Amino acid sequence: MTDDHSDEILFHTPGRHAEAYPYKVLVAGRTRFTADNGLVTRRFHHHTLILTISGRGLIEVAGQRFAAQAGSVVWLDTAMQYAHGCHADADHWRYLWMSIDGHGLDVVFAFLRVGQSPVFAGSSAAEPLFEQSIAMLARRNQTTDALSSAVVGQLVALLVVERGELEEDSGERIQRLMRALRADIARNWQIEDMAAISSLSASQLHRQFRQKTGTTPMDWMRHERMNQAKRLLTSSDAKISAVASSSGYADPYHFSRDFRRIAGQSPSEFRRARGQ
Repeated sequence: MTDDHSDEILFHTPGRHAEAYPYKVLVAGRTRFTADNGLVTRRFHHHTLILTISGRGLIEVAGQRFAAQAGSVVWLDTAMQYAHGCHADADHWRYLWMSIDGHGLDVVFAFLRVGQSPVFAGSSAAEPLFEQSIAMLARRNQTTDALSSAVVGQLVALLVVERGELEEDSGERIQRLMRALRADIARNWQIEDMAAISSLSASQLHRQFRQKTGTTPMDWMRHERMNQAKRLLTSSDAKISAVASSSGYADPYHFSRDFRRIAGQSPSEFRRARGQ
């Protein structure tokens, strides 16, 4: 192996029965970069999977840079311009890759938020699948379309399982926090308390909470407190100050202000409108 940028590229034109299969491998190969090659800018119109074999790579997408470690899989939508090359901290980057097409890839790409996080940790099962795909394109025959579709399906499943397990974990953390907030809605919650319950940093909590709910933890709790107040206003004759206190507001004025802003009327007006 020389120190120069080298490529082995294998193309495949799907046969007339290829539409019977959900996925296609259009081109695949092996590539080696060195630190002297710099970043190469590319743009195609396929989804591309890259498996790092050794060294370390650098991927630049939409102004963000990501490192590709040995064993990791990078998923790129190459309809968007991207750049890649050997990482400055490594002397080479060697990887296997394949450009693929198929039904539903755009949907899975969006579901896994690959555009924001294109690097997957990968698994030991990934490399044999890449090697199998390259071997099939090297000896193209009547079974290539069927077998390559199966290989892509397995690779996509590996990535879905990896990212899906992480999503499930983060989703459970957010659900755990929501249950704690609802159980003690009157508590003077601080973001540090919420982060501790969810086992996340404050910044991770804000990001993941917004991803799951579309809003911030504090804003979500404010609306939950309003729901609590509405229940108390319609099910009891407690004073407004007592409703405010039970809903997490030490100051009735701030409670009434928030209630009007969210519900569109004062607590008293809300109660009267419902015959209380």
